[in-house]
Amino acid sequence: MHSIAAPNYPPRILAIETSGSVCSVALTCGDRVVAEYTLDEPGIHDRMLALLSQRILEDSGNAGIDIVAVSSGPGSFTGLRIGFAFAKGFCFARNVPFIAVPTLEACAAAAVPIARLIHDCDIAALTLAHDELLYVQHFTADGQPLSPIHLSTTATIERSITPTTIVCGPGARTMASGMHIPGLERLAARFVARRALELTLAGIRNNPATATPLYVEQFTPRRRIPVA
Repeated sequence: MHSIAAPNYPPRILAIETSGSVCSVALTCGDRVVAEYTLDEPGIHDRMLALLSQRILEDSGNAGIDIVAVSSGPGSFTGLRIGFAFAKGFCFARNVPFIAVPTLEACAAAAVPIARLIHDCDIAALTLAHDELLYVQHFTADGQPLSPIHLSTTATIERSITPTTIVCGPGARTMASGMHIPGLERLAARFVARRALELTLAGIRNNPATATPLYVEQFTPRRRIPVA
């Protein structure tokens, strides 16, 4: 990641979310969502991501794209690879800047406007991992990280959630405590775009040639147990 001068115009961002079951593409101009297409069905990312991106560009008049942002994880290994491959190819083909947006930061960024209204609260962003485990990261009401990303059980995470904690992201549905806000318990490309805009205004970019997904843990193929 490196810094450059922030643009003086509202950037048009093509944002991609493929870190979970959702395949979502959004086009934003500054903080305005121009269009967003979302399909929530596992296993369709490889055949639908390019189609959704083409459709959103055509429906917006094929206006220029200033930045491509992609959800960088943690999340599905396959989904992240598909999102990165498409985003990198788009950037190389059109010479467009690239931003990798950590998935939990995108979830937290979506909760920030509500958290600022509440004032005395914090944010816990969660996404599903495997074997009843979740990835979790805690943030201030302004979206600043309070902890690194870690893998934990629902019971352990529950102990860190208070009545004034806004829980967000797809893992929030597993939490019995905390504040649950409608619309925040999901993944969406517009959340990625929101965080990407903040990074853009801070002058942050990533090199698409070297950027890699944020896997957090190493991929381990699951062994199939033979049926007797």
